[in-house]
Amino acid sequence: MKRRIIYLTVFILLLCSKVNAQTKVVGECTIQYSIYQPLLSDTTVIGMKSVMVKGNQCKTVLTTPQLTQTLLFNVQESKATIIKEIGTARFLQEIVYPPANTPTLLSMKEVHTDTTVILLGYPCKQIQLKWSDGTIYELLYTNEISPTVSAFELAFKEVPGLVLSYTVIPESVNQIQYLATKLDLSPISLSQFNVNTSLYQIID
Repeated sequence: MKRRIIYLTVFILLLCSKVNAQTKVVGECTIQYSIYQPLLSDTTVIGMKSVMVKGNQCKTVLTTPQLTQTLLFNVQESKATIIKEIGTARFLQEIVYPPANTPTLLSMKEVHTDTTVILLGYPCKQIQLKWSDGTIYELLYTNEISPTVSAFELAFKEVPGLVLSYTVIPESVNQIQYLATKLDLSPISLSQFNVNTSLYQIID
């Protein structure tokens, strides 16, 4: 009887280690997303988003025809830097991050489908997140890889992997889809996270 218990315990430990080994945590990566508005009659790209992760640091750059907005933060710090470039105007602001008024996650539900979605070579699972402000996120994520900063969108904090596609569906405005088009696991220079504040107008 004791021998059976030992065998069962070893089997469970091996199974757990195999499940944990499936997710590869990466300390540096760059993800490129194309941004679409699904309700439009065509599938024209309306913007781009770049996410860079290095250790505990994260930099996101949102680019549209109207502006370029950069967010830099470190998960071990309570503040973040936002940079906005609108035409020739450049603004910089430090904010508390994450903000205190962040909506509350009400539910996270896995959506079962008959077919496996493959994005950038990774099989993805689909989940739906509902938030207290009425916003819904529909996500496709892979649990085969996870960056050290996975919450480059605050909504991704509880997602067990790397989000490769997400559609934001607010209550009162058009939905927006972000689709990963490139994943690069090459090292990133620390200079990418440096900011020359003299180039910007500081906003309090």
